[in-house]
Amino acid sequence: MGRGTDIGMNSNKQHDTYNQNFTHPFMSLDGYTTIQSEHIELLASELAKREQPIISQFEPIADFEELYTFSEEHPTPIEFSEQHPAWRLESVAARVIEAIALIAHEPLNDLGWQSLARILLEHVEYLYTYPEAPTAREKLSAGSALALAGSVCAVMPQSELWRLAGFGRIAANLAEIAPTTSDTHVIQPLEAAFLLANALNLPILDSAVECYNTVLNCDFTTQNRFKFPLGDDTFFHYLNLEFPGLENVKSTFFKGNIVSAKSAYTAFCTEFSKNFKNTLHLGQTDTYNTAKLSLECLLKLSIYPTPPIYATTEIGIAALLFPEFRFSEQLLMLTSRRYKWIVDAFFYPDGFHKDTSLRSQLEAVTDFARFLQTYNKVQHPRHFQCAEQIKTFLEKQLEVCFYIRQPDLSFPPLGANVSDNLNFDELCNINNFTQRDSNPQSSSYALSDTGYYIMRNSWEADAQYLLFDGGPLGKPGYEDKLSFVLHAHGRQLITHDHRDKNNNSSSTASERHNVILIDGKRQPPESEIVPDPDTQWITTSEFDFVEGWYKTSDYHHKRSIFYVKGEYFILHDLVLGDGNHSLEQIFHLDTCSEQVITSDIGQACTREFGHSNIFIGAVDATNLEVKLNDNRLTFSVQRKLPVVLNVVLFPMKPDVEHRPTINSVSVNTDPDVLATGFTVKSNGVTDTFLISDDGFSKMSTSVPDEKVEFEGEYLFLRGDKFVMLNARYLKVGTKILADLNEPRESYVNM
Repeated sequence: MGRGTDIGMNSNKQHDTYNQNFTHPFMSLDGYTTIQSEHIELLASELAKREQPIISQFEPIADFEELYTFSEEHPTPIEFSEQHPAWRLESVAARVIEAIALIAHEPLNDLGWQSLARILLEHVEYLYTYPEAPTAREKLSAGSALALAGSVCAVMPQSELWRLAGFGRIAANLAEIAPTTSDTHVIQPLEAAFLLANALNLPILDSAVECYNTVLNCDFTTQNRFKFPLGDDTFFHYLNLEFPGLENVKSTFFKGNIVSAKSAYTAFCTEFSKNFKNTLHLGQTDTYNTAKLSLECLLKLSIYPTPPIYATTEIGIAALLFPEFRFSEQLLMLTSRRYKWIVDAFFYPDGFHKDTSLRSQLEAVTDFARFLQTYNKVQHPRHFQCAEQIKTFLEKQLEVCFYIRQPDLSFPPLGANVSDNLNFDELCNINNFTQRDSNPQSSSYALSDTGYYIMRNSWEADAQYLLFDGGPLGKPGYEDKLSFVLHAHGRQLITHDHRDKNNNSSSTASERHNVILIDGKRQPPESEIVPDPDTQWITTSEFDFVEGWYKTSDYHHKRSIFYVKGEYFILHDLVLGDGNHSLEQIFHLDTCSEQVITSDIGQACTREFGHSNIFIGAVDATNLEVKLNDNRLTFSVQRKLPVVLNVVLFPMKPDVEHRPTINSVSVNTDPDVLATGFTVKSNGVTDTFLISDDGFSKMSTSVPDEKVEFEGEYLFLRGDKFVMLNARYLKVGTKILADLNEPRESYVNM
């Protein structure tokens, strides 16, 4: 085999002819491929003949005993395991070449050939199922090994799709790599794949031949080229003419009457589709031409199933709708195995897509639903391995969409948002989901893995709603960790700027979100853990609280939001670091600048008659500059770190112009404690807040007529009603309202 390629196993043992009586284990992939025991025995008997041309050029690095031991200790995973060095595509491809070298050079007994056949098949199925790799070089190595193995295993019925996929992946990646003749560990398997397929007169993908000759300056010729679009003979070759209902198709085809065979097949498709009038896609398969086009697309997707979720769904649906296709079972098993991988690889345990894009989430919901609807309608006779798992996961995905929806049923403006005209009800209608009969008991909800925290006071259409993004960062270009959106009393009040950053907006990725910029920018964060252990979330019927961190090498930013349910939100920003810096708090208002009133005391308010509005007020307006650029409101200050910025977000119902009064209060505490205090007065009620940014601390302050003494981290006080976070003691005037033995995460008297 090619030198210099890591096959992912120890190869230092001495060569020893395999004559031990190893027991034949069950396939680790049993249930996720169409390979059965008889297939292994068939291939083993063929390999034992040692009549394969071409492959004698490969010299084994290890002996069979080492390969067998590795296989026993590291069973081929059902799912793609790219993080494990042994199961990266290049390592798997190298072991496939190693197995082929052993076929050519190492004598084995019957059990040995069966074990070698099993190992080879498991590795080939892995390469076929998962073409994903970070580099074109790795994809090319995997494609070459797959194409070569597809010829070595030509006796296997599954090998035709392996070989097609292998040559397709060669065609897709060879030009980018353009290897030279000295690059033997790439060139040798590549050349062998073409030579062996040609020697056995097996079809080679036409685009692969063209690419091979062009890139390597060869003059390779073959009489057996596989081309798209499919010819009539090739199409009928891909049909299982023994399938019930195809008797007339078979008869006329073997008589050479292609026209009659096409008519008979159209009649078969028309009759088949009558049973599925309401099933998506089936109406498109009732003629020969549309069926042939569908099968061409299916074969192309099997070469490179991208994008992964959509392509896998299309493969699965086509395999269900074309049971007469010779490889429908093989492709259905491919779908099952890829779905199992997709659920774990593309989604957090809480059910949200890992790129944290709402568009990706809703597209996945639709794809999973399309497959399950087709599967249930067709009632495939063979149990689909992942059907129940997909159904359960789809319910979790839909539950996420249910909780994340805004009061008007629209989806919040997150990442690459969906079109404005798609809401939760329409998502359910499109996918035939049954609506929930009743509202859940909890109005607020946390997606702790995704980092989305939803605050709301009710499920009514005029409810208040805030979604806080606690990370991880997710998709590049959406640097929205610690950002938020706010919807209240019938409309969006704070949103994101989703204009195209290249065409319609001069803002950076960070500026398009409601975050803090330091010196006009936002540095890349340190590596993140999922879920973020620094995030805190508390929800009750009276209040919600969330806290998250954004940490860089130069500064740490903590943002918390305290929600007095049904009333208003307190935004608390702490920036830790050294030196003087410019800090900008950004708020994207969902209105035009003409509808916004600003003041020089750190306040702004929208004024749209007949609609809800929002008041945004800074607690400390010292040297604070209020800027309004289109709909982007900025509170800008120049201060020495550490800096604390407190802001009141006060939604107002339509035609209500009441604004709260905000005042700072002095806080008495230890000199090394960073603490702030303020009051918010609204509708004749005064609320007092004491906040320590150094954890549990003793604090006191004087509000009108009374002294407040508090031991804890966060206090909300309204008369003798209160919320304490990480606290144990509260005294107002002469009255002790709380005196606990030890601090509690939250303690409420509302």
